[in-house]
Amino acid sequence: MTQTISDPKTVLQEHLGHNAVVYEYQHEGPDHAIVFRAVATDSRRREGEGTGRSKKAAAQQAALDFLQKYIPGAFTNKGVTATRLLPPREIRGPERHVHTVSRVQQIFSLPETSRPLLSQALIHASWAYENRPEMAKHNQQDYQALAFLGSQLLIFEHFLAIARHAALDPPEEFSFRGLPNEMHNEAFRKAGLSSGLLLGAGQQSKGIPEELGSDTFQAMIGAISAATDFQGALADRWPIEWGPVWPLVAPTAPLPIAPVTRLQQAMTAMKLDVRYEFRSSGPDHLRQYTATAIIDSPALGIHTKVQGTAAVGKTPARHQASLPVLRVLDRLSDHSPARSFDGVGDQDLSMARLLLAQQVFVLDASPVPVQRWVAERLFGFHLAADVAALLSWAIGVDELLDLNVPLKPSSQMWDAFRKAVELSVDRDDTLDAALASTMEALEQIEAPEGLSPALLQKMVRLCDVYRCLGLSEPDVSLPQLADDWQILHRGRLKVATPLPDVQLSSRDRALIDAALSTVIASREETSTEFLSVRPLHLRFRSSQPPPLAVSEEVCALWSRVSRTATMKATTHGIDVVVTTTDTPREPGPITQAIVAALHPRPEPYRAAVADLLHDLKNQLVAARLASSQPAEGRTAQLHQQLTASRHLDEAHALALRLQAATSSLKAAGSESVELGGFLRQYAAAVLPRLPGSISLSVPEARLAVHVALDARALTAALDNLVGNAIEALRDGGAITLAWTADEYEAIVEIADDGPGLPPEVAAALDSGDRVRSTKPGGNGLGLLGVHSLLGRVGGQLSRVPTSSGTAWLITLPVTPLATSELS
Repeated sequence: MTQTISDPKTVLQEHLGHNAVVYEYQHEGPDHAIVFRAVATDSRRREGEGTGRSKKAAAQQAALDFLQKYIPGAFTNKGVTATRLLPPREIRGPERHVHTVSRVQQIFSLPETSRPLLSQALIHASWAYENRPEMAKHNQQDYQALAFLGSQLLIFEHFLAIARHAALDPPEEFSFRGLPNEMHNEAFRKAGLSSGLLLGAGQQSKGIPEELGSDTFQAMIGAISAATDFQGALADRWPIEWGPVWPLVAPTAPLPIAPVTRLQQAMTAMKLDVRYEFRSSGPDHLRQYTATAIIDSPALGIHTKVQGTAAVGKTPARHQASLPVLRVLDRLSDHSPARSFDGVGDQDLSMARLLLAQQVFVLDASPVPVQRWVAERLFGFHLAADVAALLSWAIGVDELLDLNVPLKPSSQMWDAFRKAVELSVDRDDTLDAALASTMEALEQIEAPEGLSPALLQKMVRLCDVYRCLGLSEPDVSLPQLADDWQILHRGRLKVATPLPDVQLSSRDRALIDAALSTVIASREETSTEFLSVRPLHLRFRSSQPPPLAVSEEVCALWSRVSRTATMKATTHGIDVVVTTTDTPREPGPITQAIVAALHPRPEPYRAAVADLLHDLKNQLVAARLASSQPAEGRTAQLHQQLTASRHLDEAHALALRLQAATSSLKAAGSESVELGGFLRQYAAAVLPRLPGSISLSVPEARLAVHVALDARALTAALDNLVGNAIEALRDGGAITLAWTADEYEAIVEIADDGPGLPPEVAAALDSGDRVRSTKPGGNGLGLLGVHSLLGRVGGQLSRVPTSSGTAWLITLPVTPLATSELS
């Protein structure tokens, strides 16, 4: 007979409490025959599923399914309100149950009054149902209420342990995830509770599945806490006998992501749809489910199915169906994917080609959140730190795909690989950090006499590094470079061995030049030794090398310039290693994209910083020279002091402009920001500062969308664009803030009805050239800085052609957090 309840959601709420169950919905089918699917999940990740023609009907069916699985007693007590007049008493049999209760009582040093609750923690609903007279005689109930209490305590312990660990060793990314059932099930078995668990005959024939073991352990934790009215952390009184259990209660190491979650994250990044179909088999007490993962590519018009192995429960079945797809993705992330698929079945090979073709389509259609693709190990982005591995991967993928895809210089794929490579070059923002610390040191100098040669030398090095990043020069061969050295350092450089004919990029050449210039600065004879060709290894040595601290500082800066070259300080000089790789004579499209990405590209923002640094350095040198020159007479001395002071004041003014322009480029935090609410708060903060003749629209927040940028960085980007709009509206006007989003990206529009962008600025932005400021005292760093900032998180800044005024679009990737409508 089918068990029914007129209002399952209310009954479930009565048993577990308000807000204890979360309902998630999906729908399918045409509008005239739409079917909703609901999943009800509690804090212990127990699930009930149901379908219906409306969300309400589906939710009721999901609640009913949940009650049937986990709270069967609800069907025998419908509509009955029981009042427990007597305290519960311990179930005194069977012996194994009593022994387990006694052991837990002894281990935790609990009073005799705790035994009824410890006994209750080991009573499953199936045993309670089959032994109703015994339960009534002892005023007992099953472990459901204790399990709920225990689950909350264990969540607290787990999060507390993570927070303590993060305080001592802050992770790069921080997230809280509840413990999966398998962890608590393992704790249940390590604690030796299985022998004392009371199960009904039907459930006993199936054994103790993972979910049931997890529930029992949580119930026992609830009983231990309730029996002593214990307040505080469990860790403070955890017994030695259960020592091996504690790491399962409060692990501090990151937990592995469940297969279904991991697959969904990858599918979302690739803009693929995944859903599951189920087939069940076996009698009710031994029912198993087989899931089939269905992957759809709307863009390619292709769908494929992958069947998993049978499992007890729909959630484990989904995991089993997800694993084959994840194995294919793992093979594709290997640095030799073609070799990884040797001997695999046709289905895996077909799946690999589908996933690769979809990634090619997504990459070439629009910008992608590069950091997310790196994290998901998609399309080789995670190999960007290893040139040889990345090229090996690309050659293998070209073999697997066998595509003839024409890639243009403006290809989004090229840009995506460039971003991945650039992220791997200066991941810790060494250059910007060095610039910021140098500017802070300059702020502390109040008199020209305080300018040290060391500070000036740092300024020169920074200027050289930024100028190298901002310029594009032709490649050069190593022998040609050596000829230039002989002219520049005539009589002071000895080339100890013949140099091979190796082509060097402009950045590699600049890095090698910097190494030589640092070593030869001592004015002593310097030698150049060639140690190997693959990789190219050069050694610059001097009898009196520069101080090791100086060499290490030079190496730290210049090693962030080139993707293919590194510098290392030694006691006798500096070693330079340049990675050289072989590429096919006729490279495929993916290999072409990576070769192009590895070739250095000028960065207009860095060039602008270099220009400002050059002006700043000149002012400091002039201030130092004016203050150090001998003066004839008191008037001449005062005049020199005045000149030196003016140069230092000008240097301080330039430093302030540089700091203001580059402050937004400090490494963006890993946290995200909820866009709709943030924009409303931002607009509210800007309104009081606006002239009365300028209006600003306040955008609505209909959606809750999190974007991959923190509030500080997004504020800096908006301040630049809104500030430009305010300056353009000298005669008044309107500024509009608007935004929209889908599940992949969000777009913020900043528009004004002013005179429009100057033609020369628009032309420079369209061509990717350096932006020359049209404002008095401007340096052109603002828009370039916003470009660079957004690029670091996979976003972009683009100009919208308009008949009047200026309009900008900020595109940002949406984080994996859910996007939902606000009520």
